[in-house]
Amino acid sequence: MLVGSYNHKLDGKGRTVLPAKFRGELGSTVVATIGIDRCIALYPVPRWEELLLKLKDLSSFKKKARDFRRVLLSMATEQEIDGAGRILIPQILRDYAGANTEITLIGAEDHMEIWDTAKWEEHRAEVLLDFSDMAEELDDAADAPAGLPHKVS
Repeated sequence: MLVGSYNHKLDGKGRTVLPAKFRGELGSTVVATIGIDRCIALYPVPRWEELLLKLKDLSSFKKKARDFRRVLLSMATEQEIDGAGRILIPQILRDYAGANTEITLIGAEDHMEIWDTAKWEEHRAEVLLDFSDMAEELDDAADAPAGLPHKVS
């Protein structure tokens, strides 16, 4: 399971060293693509293959599904982790995430995310402001029977 966060830097070629703890979980090859919240997502190949199966199930008749699949897949690239534990982050992904030099690598259970450190700190601070309410809403949603409202006011 990928958990924790680490502050790192990108070198002049757009490479960074992955934490040893993450390398063991990711394997020697990863798929890098855009993340949902303006970050870069790194998937171990088996998890990426599971995600591809879910993408196949999206309707080709719905514009949002087609656009989501097109952009996600067109920006995806397989990357080898070199002998020094480094990975190259393609320029298009660095531009998308606004990641220039200071980055934060976070474990997100089944994949890893790379954030520009300033953007990560801002995002994390916003989430922490609402963290207890979020936890309550998620707990209520998990407890509600299917088809019924999650919260009674």
